[in-house]
Order: sequence, then C-alpha cells, then structure tokens
Amino acid sequence: MPTWAAWCLVGLLVALLVVNTLLVPSVDGHPHVPEVITAGVYLAVSIALHEASHVAALHIFGRSIDKIGFRMNHWVFPAFSVRMNQSLLLSRQEQVCVHAAGLLVNLVVNAVTLACNRWSWQSPALDFAASAVFIAAAWNVVPVLNSDGYRVLLSLTGTNATRELRANPSWLISLKIVGVLFVIAVVTHTVFTFTRSALA
Repeated sequence: MPTWAAWCLVGLLVALLVVNTLLVPSVDGHPHVPEVITAGVYLAVSIALHEASHVAALHIFGRSIDKIGFRMNHWVFPAFSVRMNQSLLLSRQEQVCVHAAGLLVNLVVNAVTLACNRWSWQSPALDFAASAVFIAAAWNVVPVLNSDGYRVLLSLTGTNATRELRANPSWLISLKIVGVLFVIAVVTHTVFTFTRSALA
C-alpha cells in the first residue's frame, strides 16, 4: 500500500467527520425511552461493524487477530476491543488502513443514516442514536491515549510507543500528557453535568 493511499485514508476520515458534523441535528431536551433503546441498539450495531472492519482489514493484509474482548479503557470507559498484535508486522501504511477501518465504516454508515433520516424517515429516536454514535466515533478519532486516532498517528509517523514514558519522543510524551488531561476534563465535565441535572 503506497504512502499516498494512507494519507488519502486520513483525508477521507477528516472529510467524513465534517460531513457527519454537518448532518448531526441539534437534539433538545432529555431523551425518552424509545430514543435510549434505539441508541443502544444502534450503538451495539456500530460497535460490531467497527470491530468487524478492523478484523476484515487485518485479514486483507494476510494477518489474523489474537482475540476479541471487553475492557475498561483507562479504568473509566467500557469498550469492546480486538487485540491485533499481528498488525505490528504490517507496513506503516497498512497499519493506518487497519486502525482507521473501524472509524471509516462507522462514519460512512452514520452519515448515510443521518442523511436518510433527515430527508425521509425523520425519526427523533434515530437522530439521537446517530448523534450518540457520532460523538463516540469523534472521540475515537482524537489522537489521545489508546484511541484509533492515536494508533493511526503512530503508524503515520512510524513511531513505536513504549510503556516507559521517558523512552518516547518528546512530542509523544506531550501528547500522552494532554490525553490524560483531556480525559480528566471530559470525565469531570460529565460528572458535573449529570450532578447539576439531578439536582435541578
């Protein structure tokens, strides 16, 4: 896979983020039970598609997964994951493709769903569900901690991150520190928002 193709995938990822941003409606008020159920089902399907896309991309390049599992990302965020140690045997361009595959599929499906809902179905529950999936996908694009965006960035730069923080390049150390601060800020904001809503 040539380098230009890997960069095209990154450009496509950015373009799909913009398209999704333009299509996401403003959701007012608190979600109702049908919206929460629809969001749960849609999110489950999106997660399955996301992980299946990673697996398919890895198989295209002649490699296989180690295992599929569930874990707590950074001890805070529940997540399903595919362990893909064999992706390290791929070229960095192929690694970009493997790590970006789940995000690309999620954002394409979500954009189509949002467009169809806007111009045809007009379901508030589906609007809420697709908005929730967009937020989850956008979060996963941000190159912090162990996100797919982080792995794409490492692949693009040909950087091998190590567990020993000081052994990494200075730009990567800074990114890791910003990532931790970002997660702390998001968790704090979320807790504050829910607490304020509960007390109101």
